[in-house]
Formats: sequence, structure tokens, C-alpha cells
Amino acid sequence: MSSTVELVTLASIVPPLNHEVAGGFDAVVHGEQVRVRAVLERTVVVEHANAERSVVRKELCMVEESAVPFVPGNPSAGVGPRQWRRLPGKPPRV
Repeated sequence: MSSTVELVTLASIVPPLNHEVAGGFDAVVHGEQVRVRAVLERTVVVEHANAERSVVRKELCMVEESAVPFVPGNPSAGVGPRQWRRLPGKPPRV
């Protein structure tokens, strides 16, 4: 990650229509450089330098906007495959 590029929260990234944010890019969480492995609806799975993984909120994950990759979502369902809470047939939120 370049130190001259402004970082934004991952929560502020809006994917193109019928796409979702993919994993596999660098980020900063609480000042620590991490690798984003998976992006979920509200959280992110990150891998630390010691190879441990943890889950953090998107608001705490700072990224270079241009480094965030996108993958096609599921346009027939209206949402991406990782946003399972909104799909029919799944248990309601409690």
C-alpha cells in the first residue's frame, strides 16, 4: 500500500451494479497492515502478519479505493451471494 494515497473505510466503497467487493487486497485495521480475505455484509475477514485471521467491522477497515476489486454478484437474486441474510428462505434476523 502506498503511503501517499488517501485511505477510506471499506464501508464507504459502493460496488458497481450487480457486483460485490471481492477479497484479496491489502488494508489497514487499527494501524496494522492486514490482508482482506473475505468481505461479508457488515464485516471483513482479515489475515494478520502472523497468519492469524480475525473478523472486523467494515467501518474499521481502511483501504485504497482504487485497490478494491469487484466480482459479479447474482443479478437474478437482486443481491450478491455473500448477502445471504436478504435472500428468501433464510432465517429472519432476531
